[in-house]
Amino acid sequence: MTRHLHAKHELQWGTHLKNQALAEAPPAPSTAAASASASRGMLAPAEQQTEDVPPTPPPPPPSTSVSTISHSSVQLSISQTLERKRKFPPSHPRALGLNASISKLLAFEMLSFRLVDTDSFKQLMAMAVPQYVVPSRHYFSKTAVPSLHMQVSDKIKCALRNAICGKVHLTTDTWTSKHGQGRYISLTAHWMNVVAAGPPADSSLAHVLPPPRIAGHHSLPPVASSSYSASSSTASTSSSGQPHTFTTNFSTARGKCQQAILKLICLGDRPHTAQELWRGIEQQTDKWFLPVGLKPGLVVCDNGRNLVAALGLAGLTHIPCLAHVLNLVVQRFIHHYPNMSELLHKVRAVCARFRRSHPAAARLSALQRNFGLPAHRLICDVPTRWNSTLHMLERLCEQQQAIVEFQLQHARVSRTAEQHHFTTNDWASMRDLCALLRCFEYSTNMASGDDTVISVTIPLLCLLEKTLRAMMLEEVAQVEEEEEDEGSFLTLSGQSVRIGSEGGLFKQQRTGSQVASQGTVLEDEEDEEEEVEGDEDDASSHRGGSPGPSLVRGWGDTVDDDDTPPTEDSLSLPMGSLAHMSEYMLQCLRNDSRVAHVLTCADYWVATLMDPRYKDNVPTLIPELERDRKMREYKRTLIEALLRAFPHVTGEQVEGEGRGVARGRQRSCVTASSSEGRVSMAEMWKSFVSTPQLSAPTPDTERVSRRQHFTNMVEQYVCTPLHILTDGSAPFNYWVSKLSTWPELACYALEVLSCPAASVLSELVFSTAGGVITDKRSRLSTANVDKLTFIKMNQAWIPQDLSLPCAE
Repeated sequence: MTRHLHAKHELQWGTHLKNQALAEAPPAPSTAAASASASRGMLAPAEQQTEDVPPTPPPPPPSTSVSTISHSSVQLSISQTLERKRKFPPSHPRALGLNASISKLLAFEMLSFRLVDTDSFKQLMAMAVPQYVVPSRHYFSKTAVPSLHMQVSDKIKCALRNAICGKVHLTTDTWTSKHGQGRYISLTAHWMNVVAAGPPADSSLAHVLPPPRIAGHHSLPPVASSSYSASSSTASTSSSGQPHTFTTNFSTARGKCQQAILKLICLGDRPHTAQELWRGIEQQTDKWFLPVGLKPGLVVCDNGRNLVAALGLAGLTHIPCLAHVLNLVVQRFIHHYPNMSELLHKVRAVCARFRRSHPAAARLSALQRNFGLPAHRLICDVPTRWNSTLHMLERLCEQQQAIVEFQLQHARVSRTAEQHHFTTNDWASMRDLCALLRCFEYSTNMASGDDTVISVTIPLLCLLEKTLRAMMLEEVAQVEEEEEDEGSFLTLSGQSVRIGSEGGLFKQQRTGSQVASQGTVLEDEEDEEEEVEGDEDDASSHRGGSPGPSLVRGWGDTVDDDDTPPTEDSLSLPMGSLAHMSEYMLQCLRNDSRVAHVLTCADYWVATLMDPRYKDNVPTLIPELERDRKMREYKRTLIEALLRAFPHVTGEQVEGEGRGVARGRQRSCVTASSSEGRVSMAEMWKSFVSTPQLSAPTPDTERVSRRQHFTNMVEQYVCTPLHILTDGSAPFNYWVSKLSTWPELACYALEVLSCPAASVLSELVFSTAGGVITDKRSRLSTANVDKLTFIKMNQAWIPQDLSLPCAE
């Protein structure tokens, strides 16, 4: 053993012998003896020199002694040593867990399958888990990732089976890969589940409490039998024989708006016609929805002609993406506003120079330090993305002092720099443009939120108009203060405009239409009465021949896409000011056919009315002269939709206990006044959602018909006071709590409010797919692209107890 230690463990054995010698050495002299020796040395130095006192050896370093003690005290047995060298079998639980973790790593981080075959990765795993044998890349590409994809699909299908409504809303978009794999179609689903009350992280499919669907194979429970116990539950069986369980105590439940990516469809070399686009979408809707008794609802996408035509062939209702509509409005303003192209060309040239030239960037950095400005680099925009133009202008205005000083210094040396020299008017125009575009950035961010639903469309567009008009009137009020009294008029955009004492703008009535105080164009009374009172067959044909009644009427109406920019003759304010920019942008917003369609469509207003956050503020968005008639029309539209969605509730007579409507005075509508000074879009929105609430009606008890039953239900909801709701999930939780009080209205509201306002999720799918398909992975199969993108985008649906097949 001694020879073995000398030969194989010479360093450790030598350290052990030193420590043993130190342990056997005599103890050091005490402190008193040391002091006495020191005193003797001071008195008799000759004696100290003659004494032969061995010096005390220094103590060993702490790290050496600790490592030596731990090494010498811990010694593995022969069985433990053999166990550490034994590799995990393929079916070992630890090996399966590591396989699942590596599969998620490859999918989440969009890494190549070849990573597991590299020496560096194997060395890392050998150091971390010596017993683990890393499978080959073929296991992950052909077994692990497909199995993970299948388990995520099964969990999404289980959630779809428990959807509260019979329709699932979709978003879709098209994308062409730059690596020659053809065009892709993304398809995402949005629906509503009811889960047990508690933190969002605690809700899982085990807690799903689905009530009967309103448009599937189930029927609602009788309205009269609305007495629910705290823990009672009822089971129903669909026509397919699959049992469905739902709760009858919705006071302890909450709504959860679910979303998932269904498929990244690759068309390959097939033609990108409307027929081919719809054939790819139809295959996926049949695969996901038919087995669980669901139907596709509204489809949110951009205005691509082939895509819209494909939806028309299937009779589906197309909803324009709100973010895309706002983008078109801003792009029209940037491209057609006078002198805007020249200003942006100059700005891009200056920013590109500082990004391209290192001496110029170094000089700018020195000027930033001298003036105490943030050490930020200038931003070059992408012309197709107007929000990047806003960020470029904001950064340039932030560094104005340094830019002006640099241009003045450089102009003394080179005359060529004067062609990009910013004047005082240029800086004022850039600041005004930033203030104008910030309103649209705020609106776009709100429309693109994860919890933003279609009910936000009307308030966002109306408040955007109001904000633009407030910015426009701010300068007018400063110049013409003497005309601000009651009854003063000025000419604006070819129309007579009165500025009220509270700063509000009231347009005079035009022939053939009414214009709201927020600029909302409303239809004639005769046209709207004809639309509301028309029969359902005409409404169905007007929607493009969709089979059966759609979710709401009029959503699929086609609109003219020929949007022309405003001309100088239609503008009245001086050019180059913020007021002129605001007026021009307001004209671009009003001239957009998609915006006009939204603001004149009653069904968008009904969707806003069914959102409890905006319900009490809907009348404030309607002109006072049209307010009562329009509110009656929107209620009538909602009642007709309920009659179509629930053809048979409990027969022709419904017990109306607890669902009556007040016979007393109708509540008054409060009109929000404009704020003084410049108003931001965020302040407008905050003021809109914080309208004070009013009193509730007294319930009535009577036996009513089915139409009267729905009428009473709608009237009671409209007149019920609500607390201020600001949370994104608040409308879902509110309607889930009302499933026992207003079952039909609550189910219909949850179905409508589960539709998103924008198709942002479909565009995010393409961003992820672009990270999967890279120059080094251009030969990746389209099936693996779909699976990896599906797993990456559906991370929330991965089971906690994930188990993958063992490697062979």
